[in-house]
Amino acid sequence: FDFGMPNNTDYLQSQSTCSTCSIKENKSNYWSPTLYFQSPKNGTFKRVAQRPGPLTGSPNAGMVVYYIQIGTVTSFPKNFRMIAGDPFLRSYSDSVDDSRSITFRCLQDDTSGNGPETHGMPTTKCAGGIRSQINFPTCWDGKNIDTPNHKPSNDPLTQSRPKDHVRYAIGSSFGNFGTGCPSTHPVTIPLLFFETVWDTKPFDNEWVNGQSPFVWSMGDPLIDSKTVSTGYGYHADYMMGWPEDVLKRAMSQCTDQGGQVSSCSAVTSRSEQEMNDCAQPNRVDEEIDGWLTQLPGCNPVQNGPARATQVTGCGAPTETLALSDVSFLRKDISGWTPVGCASENNGESLLTGPKYTPGAMTVEKCLNYCGTNGYTYAGLKNKSTCSCGNSINTSKFSSSYSCNLACDGDPASARALCLFRPLPLVRRPLLNKPPRLHLLALSRLIGDSVEGKA
Repeated sequence: FDFGMPNNTDYLQSQSTCSTCSIKENKSNYWSPTLYFQSPKNGTFKRVAQRPGPLTGSPNAGMVVYYIQIGTVTSFPKNFRMIAGDPFLRSYSDSVDDSRSITFRCLQDDTSGNGPETHGMPTTKCAGGIRSQINFPTCWDGKNIDTPNHKPSNDPLTQSRPKDHVRYAIGSSFGNFGTGCPSTHPVTIPLLFFETVWDTKPFDNEWVNGQSPFVWSMGDPLIDSKTVSTGYGYHADYMMGWPEDVLKRAMSQCTDQGGQVSSCSAVTSRSEQEMNDCAQPNRVDEEIDGWLTQLPGCNPVQNGPARATQVTGCGAPTETLALSDVSFLRKDISGWTPVGCASENNGESLLTGPKYTPGAMTVEKCLNYCGTNGYTYAGLKNKSTCSCGNSINTSKFSSSYSCNLACDGDPASARALCLFRPLPLVRRPLLNKPPRLHLLALSRLIGDSVEGKA
C-alpha cells in the first residue's frame, strides 16, 4: 500500500513485494478502523489489540476476508475499489443499507466463534472479545471500477450522487443476500465479508457503572451501554489486487464450505512467517500506540444520534513520510548503528555470547550490557532476551524480515530491535579497526533485532 499510488494502473500487482494475505497471488488492500479503549479515569486512549480468528492459525492478528459467491458472479475487474459503511453514522436505521450491512458479535469464548450479534457495539463484557463484521455491496454497474465517493448509491444520504458504481442487493442485510440486483447495477459481484476479532478482555475491569469504555478510531463511541449503543460508523475499504485470471479461476474452482486456502489448488499459500514479515513502518508522523491524549488524526469523539461531521484544522499531520525516511530500526542511540533483521532456526544462536534477561527489557539495557562487556554486536529477541556476540552469519540477514515489535520495557512506539521474528542487529567497532556494517538477526520463532556500534 502507498498513499500516493495512482488510480487505474496495475500498481498493487506490479509494485507490491509482499503481502500479509495468506494467498501469494493476492495483493489486494483491505482496511477497517481500529478499536481504542478510552480510560474512564482520565479520558486517554489505548489501542485494542487484534487476535487471530479460531480457524486462521497464529499470524500477527489481522482480519479474515471471505469471497462468497451468491449464484453466478462476475469476479472483480483489475483496479476495482469500493467502500462499505459510513464513518459518520451514529444511529441505526433499517432503511439505510450501511446500517444493515454491519454487525458485532459478543464472543462467548476464545475458540468457538459463538455469541449474540447486534448492529451496534455490545453493551456487556464479552468473554472472548468482540468480533466486528461487515458485508460489502454485491451489485455493480458493469462499467466503472471506482467513483469519486466509492459509495453504494442506494444510501438515502448519497442518493443524489449519480456516478456510484455499486449497490447492495435489493432488501439485503447482514446474513441476508437479498432478492437480486437493481436494473441500474445489474452485475452480481462476489460478496466480500470482513471479520476482525478485538481482544477487549484486558479492559474488563475498566467498565464504570456498566458503561463500555471503547471507541472507534474515527471517534465513534459506545455512549451509554444502558440506553444508547453505537458503532454504527464502522466501515471498510477494498482495493482489488488479484491477477484477474487467478481470481476468476479461484472463484469457479474453490468452493470448499470451510473456506480453507489449503483446499484450493488454484492458489498458492503463503506461510504465517511471510505474512508477519510483511510490515511497513508508520508513515504518518503521529503516535498511534501507547497512551494517547486524543485519537490519531482529526477524529474527536462525536456522540450520536445525529451524524458526525468531518473535522479539519486540528493540527494533525496532513502529509505522509517517504518510505525511505521510515524504519523499524532505531537510529537514535548514540554510538550504535542499526544493522538489520535475521532469522535463526530452532536451537540455533547467531550471537554466541552471553544472554541477558533483566526483565522490562529495553533497547538501551541490551546495548549497554553488551557494550560494557566488550562485545561487538547486540541483538534482541522474544521482546525480552538480549544476546551478545563478536561475529554473525550474514547469510541469515534479509530485508524482507520486519523487526516491528517493541521490547517488554519500551513503549509501544519504540519499535526497534526487539521484534517478533527477525532480529535487528547493531554493531560497534573493534579497536584499531575501521567500522564495517555487519548484518545480523534472529529466528523465525524467536524473531529479533540487532544493533552494532559504529
